[in-house]
Amino acid sequence: MKIFRPFVVVGAALLLLCVAASSLRLSASAADRPPDLARLESLRVEIAHHDELYFKKAAPEITDAEYDALKRELRNLEARIATDPAAIESSPNDALGDDRSGRFPGYRHRVPMLGLEKSFSESELRKFLVRVTRTAGAERVTWIIEPKYDGLAISLTYERGRLVRAVTRGDGVEGDDVTSNLLACVDVPRDLRAISATPMPDVIELRGEVYLDHTEFERINAERRAAGETMFVHPRNLAVGTLKSSDPAVLRSRRLTAVFYGWGECEPATLAPGSQRALLERLSSWGFRVPPAQVAHGPETVWQLIRALDVGRTGFPGPLDGAVVKVDDAALRARLGQTATAPLWAIAHKFEPERVETRLKAITLQVGRTGVLTPVAELEPVEIGGTMIARASLHNRQEIARRDYRIGDTVRVEKAGEIIPQLAGVNLVRRSGVEVPFAWPDNCPSCRAPVTVEEVAVRCANYACPGQLQRRIEHFCSAEGLEIRGLGPALIGTLIERGLVRDAADLYRISRENWMAVVGLKSAERLVAEIERSRRAELRRVICGVGLPGVGATHAQKLALRFGGLAALRDASRQELESAGLTAAVATDVMMELKRPEVRMLLDGLLEAGVAPQPIERAGALSGATVVFTGTLATLTRAEAEQRVRAAGGAVRANVTAETSFVVEGEGAGRKLVEARKLGVPVLTEAEFLARLAPD
Repeated sequence: MKIFRPFVVVGAALLLLCVAASSLRLSASAADRPPDLARLESLRVEIAHHDELYFKKAAPEITDAEYDALKRELRNLEARIATDPAAIESSPNDALGDDRSGRFPGYRHRVPMLGLEKSFSESELRKFLVRVTRTAGAERVTWIIEPKYDGLAISLTYERGRLVRAVTRGDGVEGDDVTSNLLACVDVPRDLRAISATPMPDVIELRGEVYLDHTEFERINAERRAAGETMFVHPRNLAVGTLKSSDPAVLRSRRLTAVFYGWGECEPATLAPGSQRALLERLSSWGFRVPPAQVAHGPETVWQLIRALDVGRTGFPGPLDGAVVKVDDAALRARLGQTATAPLWAIAHKFEPERVETRLKAITLQVGRTGVLTPVAELEPVEIGGTMIARASLHNRQEIARRDYRIGDTVRVEKAGEIIPQLAGVNLVRRSGVEVPFAWPDNCPSCRAPVTVEEVAVRCANYACPGQLQRRIEHFCSAEGLEIRGLGPALIGTLIERGLVRDAADLYRISRENWMAVVGLKSAERLVAEIERSRRAELRRVICGVGLPGVGATHAQKLALRFGGLAALRDASRQELESAGLTAAVATDVMMELKRPEVRMLLDGLLEAGVAPQPIERAGALSGATVVFTGTLATLTRAEAEQRVRAAGGAVRANVTAETSFVVEGEGAGRKLVEARKLGVPVLTEAEFLARLAPD
């Protein structure tokens, strides 16, 4: 990239004269540089920084909308100074980004993976539609409108119907070979079945997107919350981090989804699809998930379908940030051609994020069960996406410092990945000067013990901190733990204030009379019954409820299978913990936690109180089975049903393929049920599914 840079004066007289002589042509300092060129350079540096974070590290500092705004500003600036070729050569706007991490073998695509031109307004989209229509001439243009998934672009190569390679987009020419990782966490056909009379291509590259659907994202965050870990913010970043993880346990514990909608190389070329609709039909018959595509003729219909997709995006099962408009006919696509980075027959229309402004009333600190102080933005209530938002996580101290949030600021609120409300910056124009910077306390707001400042977190190290105790008991009683209904945060707070509980084991020592004194006779009866029931909870629930570091539902299941009881777990060595399937780091953390006197006292107290966990529900009853759910079940939530499959040794998948063991049909079953019947996959009712779990 050629850009103007300041000269460095080193003291030589001749050099000074040369600099002075050339000052008519080049700036001698950043201060003398024309404003447009100075901004051009700073934009390129800033965009390169964000490209590195987004594509290589999957850890963006800014929202997609903010990044797109930077790219638009750069594009407009370049158009304004286009008379200077040196100033716009090798623009970042011409680059696709590069997701290669350096940790995987590189593989060159047979046909480059191009990006898409983007539109951000109705007028920009209509210009594209008009341009294509003019080129088509008398030929009627059929458009295909598909959702734009927010994930990681992927290319699968099949040779004679067998999957041989999975490669990320990379720089468009070469990407990371992630074949083994993809097969560990994504359901894709390993072999393609010939359909009707169409022969199987010798080689075909199929292009699509790997993403994390909302259900799986929420499940993973629930496990992290149960394990006392920081929750993930955006499904896209988590999907990238998962697919490129070097930890087999991570790959096994997260289920990514892939959708396919394009092709690259096809040998022989005569077997390439003749249209987008033909491709989607072929992909579906091969067992791939395809986007719900819609057909349009004319700009008005295209725009109406895009607006409808935008309005309904909150109900979409995966992260969605726009719509893709494509020419359907492959022959017309060939006539339209492409640039070095994008086809001229398709465009991605980006949705404007639903964003509102409100006042930041305060920043409060929430003490987690591991002692981490999490800052929370207290907002003037505001509606976004049909939900009234009054609070939003600020994640950590670095986030507050980077955005310079101050009490009293007017802040922008949006939903990250259409799920989690987050602050997206400050409206500095409305800053009056009376706003107050947030000052981190030296002492815990709950127990006043000194806090320690770590790289990102601020932590209270006092295990007896009432705030931590409150969260530990809340977690013990939660759905991730023993699910003791009726023991909510307010009642737990009352029990702590009255000195009735110092740990979760004390819940089993409270007498009926004390319960009656706190909640009254009727509620006491229900609570005593609930606590009595919890004594026989599954072992995995008890282990999860204890709250060992890094141990959510998945690891709790492994520990339950390995140790079979609390006493054996209490005395486990690091090697035994690793043999249960924990990583070395998690095993070390768990071993150290089990040696903590307070934790041993808790486990001993649970055993003394008669907490006798039940064996795992028929582990192995679904061993090796892959199960897909569709519709709403009558007696189980989706999360509960999926957990019972995993507890019985099975695996839950998002898509129906020929390898699916069976599909469980609930009320309102849709596309997956149709796919199952088309592929001949068994379909079970909810009652039949429960019978499989407990056939006796």
